[in-house]
Amino acid sequence: MSEGTPMSRKADLAALVRSAPPVAVVFDCDGTLMDTEPCADAARGAVFARRGRVYDDAAREALIGLSLPQGGEVMSQLFGGNAAELADELGAALLAAVAAGARPMPGAADLVTLLCGAGVPLAVASNGPRVLLDKSLARGGLSRWLPVTVSGDDVVFPKPHPDCYLAACSALGVEPGRALAVEDSPVGARAAHAAGMTVLGVGALTRGPYVHAHVPALDDAALGHWLAGWRSAVAGPLQSPRADHLLRGGAEELSPHAPTV
Repeated sequence: MSEGTPMSRKADLAALVRSAPPVAVVFDCDGTLMDTEPCADAARGAVFARRGRVYDDAAREALIGLSLPQGGEVMSQLFGGNAAELADELGAALLAAVAAGARPMPGAADLVTLLCGAGVPLAVASNGPRVLLDKSLARGGLSRWLPVTVSGDDVVFPKPHPDCYLAACSALGVEPGRALAVEDSPVGARAAHAAGMTVLGVGALTRGPYVHAHVPALDDAALGHWLAGWRSAVAGPLQSPRADHLLRGGAEELSPHAPTV
């Protein structure tokens, strides 16, 4: 899928409202809500450099969107070594980098607060470990708006399997087919599609058969235009008692993993 013109992006997004307006939104975290990819690149680059390897675009593409265990397996295949130890090394480097330098993606905070203010149930589904997910959202000031979160530690099979998205929808009390997933990676888009969700791709990498509509960034004007129409489309009562409970302030009761960082 090409990035398209502003008009074509508006048309793609408008089609989502006309067909079956989503009643909840589940965000990916890294690279979607939080600008952690520079942190990840620095951490991966350090692991590669210690072994005399160059962390290039091909390596980045092979690793983006993967869980730490998956990343350890890929690095083990690339230059040898124990996959679990490589995953631990990468995780420690990534946590330090996120604690020091992660920040919200452009438009992320505005979008999350707008949706929350409109009464839309929100969740996060990430391949990252629990400690990293909580640290990242807390650093970005997003934790208070996103109490329902699913990490890679909370499911048996990470993305591209649908488990984390299914768990997030279950926590919100919403059928996956009525929820919108917002993703920046092909791995994540594939997972959300497999869960039966509508997928909004963000950024240059989310193109292809798993994405229903695409915007270059969360602060894209076409997305703001679409949100105005979508808010009208979902203005009626939500078809989910658990979602209604969530909007009345029961988020922490519904979520077994409210952020602790």
